[in-house]
Amino acid sequence: MGESGKSVVRFSNGDQLSGTMASLDTQRLLWDSPILEKPTPFFLRNVLDLTLQANMPENPAKHEATVSLTNGDTVRGQIAAVSDDVIELETWFAGRMKFRRVMVSGIRIDARPVLLYQGPAGLDGWEVNEDPPAWTYQDASFRSNAAGGIGRKFDLPEECSIAFDVAWRGQFALKLSLFSDDVSNDQPSNGYVMTFQQRSIFVQNSGNQMSIGRSNKAFALQENEQARIEIRASLKTGKLCVYVDGEIVEVWTDPNFAQTKRERGIHFAALNTSPLRLSRIAIGPWDGVVDPLPEPTGAGGFRQFGLEEMFKDPEGVPTKQLENGRMLLRNGDSIAGEVLSIGEGIITIKTPFKDVRLPVEMLRSIALKPVDLERCKRENGDVRGWFPDGSSVVFRLDGVGDGTLKGTNQNFGAAEFQMGAFSRIEFNIYDPKFEDLRVGGGW
Repeated sequence: MGESGKSVVRFSNGDQLSGTMASLDTQRLLWDSPILEKPTPFFLRNVLDLTLQANMPENPAKHEATVSLTNGDTVRGQIAAVSDDVIELETWFAGRMKFRRVMVSGIRIDARPVLLYQGPAGLDGWEVNEDPPAWTYQDASFRSNAAGGIGRKFDLPEECSIAFDVAWRGQFALKLSLFSDDVSNDQPSNGYVMTFQQRSIFVQNSGNQMSIGRSNKAFALQENEQARIEIRASLKTGKLCVYVDGEIVEVWTDPNFAQTKRERGIHFAALNTSPLRLSRIAIGPWDGVVDPLPEPTGAGGFRQFGLEEMFKDPEGVPTKQLENGRMLLRNGDSIAGEVLSIGEGIITIKTPFKDVRLPVEMLRSIALKPVDLERCKRENGDVRGWFPDGSSVVFRLDGVGDGTLKGTNQNFGAAEFQMGAFSRIEFNIYDPKFEDLRVGGGW
């Protein structure tokens, strides 16, 4: 990823040391720090977590599959094979991983365009507006500690996608400016400003100060304290689309889009002192295709809990009331059939009429055989590893090799992970006292 940061170890008593990891085994960590006379061993039973320098390679793949596991982990990679018993995923940090079907709660597939930006991996290139700064960098994320903004200039295409993970405490309040000429200003003189306040979203043309629209249907932003938000915007058509957790919330059209100037910047602004955490920011082109909106909500914007809630995948994406065996395509169509093979980015599906070959990135979901789901057992020595792409895996730490960690878990059996791929490793993950420290330290 290339941008600078520090490796840090945190302990159960609240202490922390920056430095480098000299070695690690199943019982001890050997840590080298400028304030220590020599590399010093620490028992893992006293270690809260490690924040490490992760190296994420370039990935030319055209799709990204997110496998959701029943223990709460999510693993991202490229679908390699699907059967009634096993889901195989090609990952950059552990090679081919085979997940037991009974441990997989869902699969989501996203196309991978050539991205202008993927991160963050540091503050390099970003402009923090306030003094003292309202935003800091930690653990592959930007974190706010006060009201204020952070922005960066990009060569945004006329049709672009801006996606990011956001987590918060208290009431969610965030402003995003795009196609901005001034990344130091959260109310620029051109482009668009989108304001999120709990479940409500307000959109404004910055150039003429005209309101484009609003929505109060982003229910996940009121019901949860984290979400994946994506904005798709076009200066060719004036379309502005908002997605929350993969579900399209609203589409607006700017009637004055032809007069909107194309500038380069984006800008995030925390609107109050409630802390925010931004991660997995991905900026790239958009093909301009607008997905259909879901069925209208009830009177007053209240969510209707009924049939529409029964037909969503585990990530909240509408499955358009798909029958068993039907798969949703990226253009909104669906196809019924059985997956025969997946290889070199092509999926072959046996349909009642003929075998169909499609690029995997054309799918949004893959039909899995219905099963009674199970959850993996908790083991002594389990750790949780985090990777810069947002993947997380729990595994029992079995050994340390030359630049690798070896671990096992019921989800995937045995695996060998590249040590340089971890952005964070958490220890003692089932101890409530440690978890309280972890949550508190994260904010």
